[in-house]
Amino acid sequence: MYGWVPEEHPNSEMAFQVDGVYYLTGIRWRDNEPSLRVQTDATPSAALVEARDLQLRFRIDVETPKRCVGRVERSSEGSTHVDCVSPSTRGRQCERCQIVDNVSAANMHQAHRKGRDSIDQRMAAYLSHPHRLYVAIFRDGSSKIGTTRGSNGGQRLVEQGAWFARYVAHVEDGFLVRELEDLVSESINLGQAVDTRKKFSGHLQARTNSELQSTLEDLTPKVGQVLETQNRDGWVPLDETWSNPMLDNAHWKDLVAYPAALTHGAHELTIHSMVGRLAACSRSGFEETFLLDIQPLLGRPLERGDFELDQLVLQESLF
Repeated sequence: MYGWVPEEHPNSEMAFQVDGVYYLTGIRWRDNEPSLRVQTDATPSAALVEARDLQLRFRIDVETPKRCVGRVERSSEGSTHVDCVSPSTRGRQCERCQIVDNVSAANMHQAHRKGRDSIDQRMAAYLSHPHRLYVAIFRDGSSKIGTTRGSNGGQRLVEQGAWFARYVAHVEDGFLVRELEDLVSESINLGQAVDTRKKFSGHLQARTNSELQSTLEDLTPKVGQVLETQNRDGWVPLDETWSNPMLDNAHWKDLVAYPAALTHGAHELTIHSMVGRLAACSRSGFEETFLLDIQPLLGRPLERGDFELDQLVLQESLF
């Protein structure tokens, strides 16, 4: 077993010592650093393990059921991840956790339409804190309007894997900020989400930073013009820039898509850096830096050991 640590203090000297089967159940970002939530049968409460430079050698245990990745609960204090030890029955969650998350998401995203008194009061308390409205752009050029709780929203942008962003409004609560988000989205046809497949392809064939910044510079005034029509209390305009901490990190250049499915077989990887849920990794015997999505591993039983690895076959670029 490896040393179990509380969520506030990830293991900073990771010797990944796990006997038998373990589960990755999530990614937690704090202070621009990602950690993986790890569970075993012996210790159902997840440990946080620093993802940077983490070495993983595992095979998928096809005989063991997948485990629920848990759920998120929200209150006035913020968001809390709740561990679960039940088998997953719907996607990556058990039925109970999925219901809780679905109800929570519906309450949060429809709160401004339903009204403060018509949603769960813990969610109402969560939304009663200041929020920010932002415009974000990703490496493929996709952009979105979004919201984040609190006065410092960088963690949300890191979690989503944005490359550049501009904060455009400080809003008194999560009810009004979602009204403004919908208004901007409908007025200039700016989406509220970017598909992970676009984020992934953007790292493989990235637009230049100057192109992305130029696009964001062109988009931001359009958002501002929409907001200027809202002559009401409860918000003030902002003009603050944000960029991803990995902007100049060498691991995010010349990436190659990991050429094997993570959902079966045996793999050996070293995670060097992460952007959102995407990881820049290496594998012994290869010079390439591989890009992979961590999410397919979440909840799957991973068996640690010195297994014969699946062969990787790299295709020559067509470009």
